[in-house]
Amino acid sequence: MRRLVRVVLWVVGVIAVLAVGGVVFWNVSPWPAVWLIRSAPDPAGLENADTAAKYVPGDIRSDLDVVYDRASADGRLDVFRPEDADAALPTVFWVHGGAFIAGEKEPLRSYLSVLASHGFTVVNVEYTHAPEAVYPTPIEQVDRAMTHVLAHADEFGVDPDRLVIAGDSAGAHIAAQATMAIAQPDYAARAGLPAAVAPDQVVGTVLFSGPYDPTSVNYDNETFGFFMRTVMWSYSGTRSFLQDDHFLYTALPEHVDPAYPPAFVSTGPADPLLTQNREWVEALEANDVDVTTLFFDASTTPDTVGHEYQLALDTPQAREAMVAQVAFLREVTGADMREGVSDGW
Repeated sequence: MRRLVRVVLWVVGVIAVLAVGGVVFWNVSPWPAVWLIRSAPDPAGLENADTAAKYVPGDIRSDLDVVYDRASADGRLDVFRPEDADAALPTVFWVHGGAFIAGEKEPLRSYLSVLASHGFTVVNVEYTHAPEAVYPTPIEQVDRAMTHVLAHADEFGVDPDRLVIAGDSAGAHIAAQATMAIAQPDYAARAGLPAAVAPDQVVGTVLFSGPYDPTSVNYDNETFGFFMRTVMWSYSGTRSFLQDDHFLYTALPEHVDPAYPPAFVSTGPADPLLTQNREWVEALEANDVDVTTLFFDASTTPDTVGHEYQLALDTPQAREAMVAQVAFLREVTGADMREGVSDGW
């Protein structure tokens, strides 16, 4: 099932019913539509992650709900790594999805434990949703999370010189922009974004099913356009987000340059954000960034392979994605070979 499409259609259907009664949802505030989206079945599209639980090996150490920012209720993170690791490991900071307005880190714990089994420390970062907090709050929170983890690198088994920033859906955008702020200091200065580490410490980024350019969305579309307008209004803090110069730094294809590190980009053919992912790849390649992609032929792929497809580890496409991202991570980090879950598939 196309989970993102299901959420969008559910929200639009409810809106259509209420509109008959003359209720206008989004002229004054994004909150009514946000409440609807949050009440939809699996609004973050993360339920597929449940399938990963059966694959988690018993030798993964989990440090859960580590506080990285005592000033925020959302300033928490999880850390996963193999228990037998006797040295600092390449480290992946992962940012979960949820359309910027929903989602939480907990559903990804099993999936990220599977990823950690291949010889990585994996950090699962929580952040504050919009509209409660607006851009660039999540970027700043990722920065604080990285700062905290690196300050405790010995405790968590982190190699500070082999870092990867990763994410899914909205988290892919947050991860991609946080990476850009670190890799491109001039961009960070213009956009007013923090950078927790030096550019050469981030050796890559892994991005699944992300939205990368708010300026390229068809907001006149009655279904997906309405959904994206609600999301961008919430995240930006203004209904006129396309006229907000500060927020337009989130149009990542317009700002990427050759300093951006190697990237892994993937989504499913049924994802409404497929075009955004392909255009992001085109922008990276146009700037001579080393890009590894995983896309699928729509004519031979089930229409269940869409947004966040990579989380459903019972499917061949998600397993292929795990194998491919692990291969990418091993290449960019130079990780020592440790046989993980997907090496047996």
